[in-house]
Amino acid sequence: MSEMVEKKEQKGAKSSRTWLTTVAAILIMVLGYQTVLVSKSEIRWSFSRPLSTVVVRDADGSTSYDQDAIKALTWQDALAAETLYLPPVVVLKILSLGYYSVWSDLLFVRAHAYFLTHFFADRRFVWLDNYFEAVRGLDPDNPRIYLWASQVMKYGQHIDDRIIGKSNWFLEEGLKVFPRDWRLHMDLGFNLYFEMVGKDDAEKAEQRLMARDHFAIAAGLPGAPIDPNFVAELFERSEDNSLAVAYALQKYYDSSADQRKQLVRRVGLISEALADGIANEEREWRARFGFMPVSLFALIADSSDNTGELTND
Repeated sequence: MSEMVEKKEQKGAKSSRTWLTTVAAILIMVLGYQTVLVSKSEIRWSFSRPLSTVVVRDADGSTSYDQDAIKALTWQDALAAETLYLPPVVVLKILSLGYYSVWSDLLFVRAHAYFLTHFFADRRFVWLDNYFEAVRGLDPDNPRIYLWASQVMKYGQHIDDRIIGKSNWFLEEGLKVFPRDWRLHMDLGFNLYFEMVGKDDAEKAEQRLMARDHFAIAAGLPGAPIDPNFVAELFERSEDNSLAVAYALQKYYDSSADQRKQLVRRVGLISEALADGIANEEREWRARFGFMPVSLFALIADSSDNTGELTND
C-alpha cells in the first residue's frame, strides 16, 4: 500500500515539474514574441518622435523632460513609449519561475535592440540604466553586461566627464563581482587615462595613477594582450623609476622575446648595470639551462645566490 502511495506522489511531483516547465516555456516564447513586436513599435516611434523632442539637456549636462512636448504626444506615441517600461527585479524573478539566467539573456537581447534603435535615431539612451539593472538583477554573474553597458554609454553621445563617470561606474560594479577580469580593468584604465579630463591638474594626475594601477593589474591576468612595456612607461611618466624597474623585472620572464628586448633597453635608460645583469642572466639560461622554462630558471637563479654556485649536473 505504501509503495502505491509513494508511486502516486512521485507521479504527481513529475506532473508538477512538467507543468511548470511547460508554463515557463510558454512565457519565454510569449516574451520573445512581444520583444519582436515591441522592437518594431519602438523603431517606428523613435524615428517619428525621437526622445530628443521631449528630453532637454540643461547647461550643467543634466537632462530633464519638456512637459509641453510630452502632452503633445498622441496616444500611439504614449503606447509606444510605454514599451520602454520594465517591471521591478522582484516581479521579473517571480515571472521567470526560477529561470533567471534565461530571462536575463532575453532582456540582454532586448537591451541590444533598444540601444541599436536609439543609436540610429536620437542617440539618447535614457533607459539604459533600467535595462542594466533588470539584466544584472536576474543574473549578476554575467561579465559582458558590465562591459557592454560601459561601452555603449559612450557611443553617439557628447563625451564629457559625466558620461565617462557613468561608464566607469558600470565597470566598477563589474569588478565587484569579477575582480580578476582583465577586460574590465583595461577599459577602466583606458577611461581614466585617456577619456577623463578632470577639474584640475591634481585630479588628472590622480586619475592617471588609478589608471596605471588598473593597467598593471590587467597585464598580470591570464589572456590580457597588454604589453608590459606600456605599463612600465606609465610608471616612468609618473616619475616612479624604481617602480618601473621593479615592474619590468617582475614581468621580464613572462614576456615575449621582443618585449624582453624592449624591457632591457628601458631598464638600461635608468640603470646600465642592472640592464647588463638581466642580459647576462638570460645568456646563462640559454647556454646552460635552455631546456627549462625561463621563469623556472629565474627562481632557481635567485635561490642560488644564497646556496652557492648553480650547476647543471
